[in-house]
Amino acid sequence: MVRSRAFHLLLGSLMLLGTVQCLSPQPTQYESTEDNIQVSRAPAGTRRARVALINFRNLTGQSFLVSPATAQLTSLMLQSGYFDIIEPSLVESVIADQSQVTEEKLQTLRDRYGAEYFLTGTLTNFEIRKTSSGFCLLLGLLGSSRTEEYIVETGIDYRLVGVPGANIIAANSVENRRTDTSEAAGLLFAHSEQSTRVLESSGGKLLRYAMRDVVEDIIAQLPGS
Repeated sequence: MVRSRAFHLLLGSLMLLGTVQCLSPQPTQYESTEDNIQVSRAPAGTRRARVALINFRNLTGQSFLVSPATAQLTSLMLQSGYFDIIEPSLVESVIADQSQVTEEKLQTLRDRYGAEYFLTGTLTNFEIRKTSSGFCLLLGLLGSSRTEEYIVETGIDYRLVGVPGANIIAANSVENRRTDTSEAAGLLFAHSEQSTRVLESSGGKLLRYAMRDVVEDIIAQLPGS
């Protein structure tokens, strides 16, 4: 009787251990968002285009993305060596938002700050989805593997306008898609049955990849490129 009870207790413990093993996601390694993101560098002697920019419009419903978007775009454009960026707060003293763009105000940016181009755009998408995959054999006793991955999709529309003529020099819709796990990327996610959301600081890290793609696209469309 005692042996039977001990046997069932051992079997129950093994099954519980196997079940826990099946339920525990295994870390999957992806490129970390802590990596230093680089953009193409201008050849020596390249003349820098002088650009005025303001905060992008935000249609994602996640307002915390606006400030890092402007800061990241500024730093990445400067890093490339293709652009001189006018301080955004000075630009906003002339044009506070996209609805205020007129030839007269673009001329003011030209006269005051030497602007050659005016950059504006819209954050159109920032979506996070969680997926799970793997297998479990005999409640994990014969092996198991399970991963939880987060697919992040970002969409940005931009327009580069000539100053003061307001002619559109370049425009495009840029979409960025990447897959991460919270363990590999150093990100914090929260998941429910309805949705997945990312901590604000992590959202800024993920946005940087899309902003790099925007800068690369602008460089490719610059006159003379």
